[in-house]
Amino acid sequence: MSEHARALTQPAMQQRQTATVRKLVLSTQGRVLREIRIERPQLTIGRRPYNDIALDHLTVSGEHAVLHSGDGSTVIHDLRSRNGTLVNGEPVMQRMLADGDDIDIGVYRLRYVLARVTVEPEVLPPAVAQTALLRPLSGGSQALIALERPITSVGSSGASVAVVARRRNGYFITHLEGLSYPLVNGESIGLVAHPLADGDLIELAGTIYQFHLTPR
Repeated sequence: MSEHARALTQPAMQQRQTATVRKLVLSTQGRVLREIRIERPQLTIGRRPYNDIALDHLTVSGEHAVLHSGDGSTVIHDLRSRNGTLVNGEPVMQRMLADGDDIDIGVYRLRYVLARVTVEPEVLPPAVAQTALLRPLSGGSQALIALERPITSVGSSGASVAVVARRRNGYFITHLEGLSYPLVNGESIGLVAHPLADGDLIELAGTIYQFHLTPR
């Protein structure tokens, strides 16, 4: 590769970013129930309904275990539960989790998954620089979502989640997780990155958002 070609290629490579999403895939008896994104530093697991992950079965203690996340790692702690917590079939009181680890709590299994999503956010030229936001129109949410970061996650864990990426040529929405794909102006976007235009209507996880471009 010539020096000129390398100079043109290197900035594009630097602009590519990889987002790591930590999640748990909840199943029982081989049947997947839902996916739970790990977005907070602490998640409690137990039979009582006030737990972050409530597992309603007598094999699960009221306060069974807790997940602590930070600095790129996730650690599970057993809370002296009646039936114990197993990681890959081994009883543990505390264990740092690795991608693909299986956590058995009563009749339930939680698989710890690290999902990586690659996008190519780029800064718009100053002359045409714009910011954007999502305005909820239905679904009970009233808060505007400012799309100020290169990658913004939208949706709710266990339902449908998408990411909106900012690139030099505009904003794009991509499906991340969930059984249903986002709809843009009533049409499913499938698995591809879909460009957004001012005024587009996005339906995701039971909420309709309107995409707005605003001058910076």
